[in-house]
Amino acid sequence: MTDYKRTDVKLEFTPRMAKVKEIIMPRLLPQGAREGTACNLCSAEDKNPMLDVFLEMPDAPHVIAHAHAIVRSWMVTPVLIYPYEAIVGIPRPRYPLMEHFSWGLNNPGVAYEVEGLTKEEQDKLAHRINPLTWDHAHKMGDVLFGSPENYGVVASDSIFSAGGYQGHTIPNYYTLLERGLDGMLEYIDECEAKNNRDQATRDFYEANRIIVRGMSDWLMLYSDKARELAAAESDAEQKKYYEDIAENCAFVAHNKPVTLYNAVQLMWTLAVWDWCDCVGRTDQYLYPFYKYSMENGDKISVEESVTSIMFKIWEFGAHNITMSGVKPEDGSDATNELSYMFLQVLRSIHDVHPRMCVRIHDGTPADLMNLITTIWSEGMSDPSIVGDACAIKGLTDIGVPIEDARDYATLGCQEIEIPGKSNFGCEDGVFNVAKVFEIAMHGGYSSSHPDKIIGPKTKTFLECETFEELFDSFKTQLEYYTRVFCYMCDRGQELRGANFAKLVKTPFTTGCLERGIPHDCGGPLYNYGVVETAGVPPTSDSLVAIKKLVFEEKKISKETLWAALEANFEGYEKERQMLLNMAPKFGNDNDEADSMAVRVLDLFWSECGKYKSVRGDVYTGACSLLTGGIGFGRSMGAMPDGRFAGEPLGNTMGPRPGADKNGVTAMLNSVAKLPLHKGVGGTTLNVVLTTKLLSNPALRESIGATVKNYMVNGGQLAQITTANVEDLLDAQEHPERHGDLIVRVGGFSIQFVQLGRDAQDEIISRYNGESA
Repeated sequence: MTDYKRTDVKLEFTPRMAKVKEIIMPRLLPQGAREGTACNLCSAEDKNPMLDVFLEMPDAPHVIAHAHAIVRSWMVTPVLIYPYEAIVGIPRPRYPLMEHFSWGLNNPGVAYEVEGLTKEEQDKLAHRINPLTWDHAHKMGDVLFGSPENYGVVASDSIFSAGGYQGHTIPNYYTLLERGLDGMLEYIDECEAKNNRDQATRDFYEANRIIVRGMSDWLMLYSDKARELAAAESDAEQKKYYEDIAENCAFVAHNKPVTLYNAVQLMWTLAVWDWCDCVGRTDQYLYPFYKYSMENGDKISVEESVTSIMFKIWEFGAHNITMSGVKPEDGSDATNELSYMFLQVLRSIHDVHPRMCVRIHDGTPADLMNLITTIWSEGMSDPSIVGDACAIKGLTDIGVPIEDARDYATLGCQEIEIPGKSNFGCEDGVFNVAKVFEIAMHGGYSSSHPDKIIGPKTKTFLECETFEELFDSFKTQLEYYTRVFCYMCDRGQELRGANFAKLVKTPFTTGCLERGIPHDCGGPLYNYGVVETAGVPPTSDSLVAIKKLVFEEKKISKETLWAALEANFEGYEKERQMLLNMAPKFGNDNDEADSMAVRVLDLFWSECGKYKSVRGDVYTGACSLLTGGIGFGRSMGAMPDGRFAGEPLGNTMGPRPGADKNGVTAMLNSVAKLPLHKGVGGTTLNVVLTTKLLSNPALRESIGATVKNYMVNGGQLAQITTANVEDLLDAQEHPERHGDLIVRVGGFSIQFVQLGRDAQDEIISRYNGESA
């Protein structure tokens, strides 16, 4: 393919890349296991290299032993190079003790399996592996809520989940490619000379050196292996491939990359060491190398370089790639040839990985929108899209300079960060607004613990004489639980900091080396907190129903509604239908319903903004819940919007499944009214655009214009499900027929048949009216 903007034909892989794909296909893992967490290509063989290092270095500071342990785990992993591939490097097998950017070293319990140590020595070893454990957060929770029993009530009520889970961040690939690994070592020395405060700081810098040197040594292992394979290879073509790999790995082990082939190998080295987390704006930082290779030639074609890195991400599941957007320096369109090339490779792979998001703005080229909607029309749920206007405003509003705000990227399951310069937690916790509303209805109690009050005592629903009295009760409860939630989030973040969870990311994150401060302790330039938000649409719909049908029109008495909720609407179907059909719902471009959603969401996210993350900057909102809306819904009783007890709350900031009746445009209009810029941690929306709709070229163009208009006028993130509802229903009955049916959950794509029945039902419930 020479014109990567074309949509009438698909990219055909070169003969070499087609052979690589053929080799990869049989070893692909299911979506959930294909995220860099462990490799199925080699065995741990009863090795425990990280534990070995801690045993060999009993007196070393944690950060030094930790760094050596990480490097050891890579150096003892088998070096595998497959025929025809151009970019090399596989993840490690699952060793008993491993580090992860979410929590640090993952299994301190291995200390108690070491023979010959006393119990006291085992305790000491476990503490050296994990200086801080979850007991720290639990004990602080016991104190905060008055007793372990009270904290247990809060935890079991699914009010919130605090302390973080994934902890995604994007390393600074710009810096890596500009300096090279030897250049990074020189820069570490420069920064230490300016920040030589104490021994702990010197240990910090030495740990960073250990990591960077380890990457160079690992690349040389692959270079040596490739030379060994080349020497034994009789086929001249394959021999040349091995020789190219050997030369490429040896070059980038100690030199700044020059060609695109150099750059993608060095990029992949950091990506795989970083647990295949998130790789940022690849079309931007690789573009100078693309231009060089186009003008001066390369060992492989630029298309093969792009295909090679995409194949690695396809197999090992990096969490997100960001395309297009605007340039940091002047805000002009940043779309380039690589943007189209990456999308065409994604299109030809046609799978749930790689995950990709395209940034949309007023100047987004029509050719790019056409390619995106064409990919959707072929049954893909990637790429998702994100609006520059909303994201950039949200970032500048919280203090990010405009140049860095323009350089934002998506990561994880639809979060937003400043690549290589930030740590937004991603996420610091998840908060169930609907559960707090339920507690407010009960005057401070929850339906699951009616004899136990944890927070403030407020008026019950039955005691409220006006709607505003009820809303005041809700506000009081929300303020209390937001405060304690943010406090508990900070305790979880202290674990990450004490355990050096992001040691591999640290030397490649601007601010950490310059300040001499670890990644999770406020080292990066920007350290905002991120609060994933559940249950806003059903809460606002419930408030509208109460306001309209109980207090204003008096069509349902307080006592009758209370009895209906307590009975989960058994015997009250008439009242339930009134709640469903006589009160407007968010998602239908109805100002009465939408303004309540704005009021609820603005209240919560503004409250979050009153508190600073322990890393140093304020908390911001977000909503990308994976399947969390299903789990949080299970803990809930019936709600005044007509929702039965236990039903899902929804996994994005869109209307509750089944509530939107007026089509996609009305739904987009409703969501665009929300203060999405305050949810700049990443607030996504499920959009159903079926292949039936997208198969019509004229309609596809109109749909592209509609979603672009949404993004330009305040929309933030949108993820697309393109499957037809008839196919989804048939797949539930005949899963063997639909192995390639791709859908979008709350932040990732997956084959529909790999989901549990409750998640399948939630997706089917999104289909309404014309969208189905």
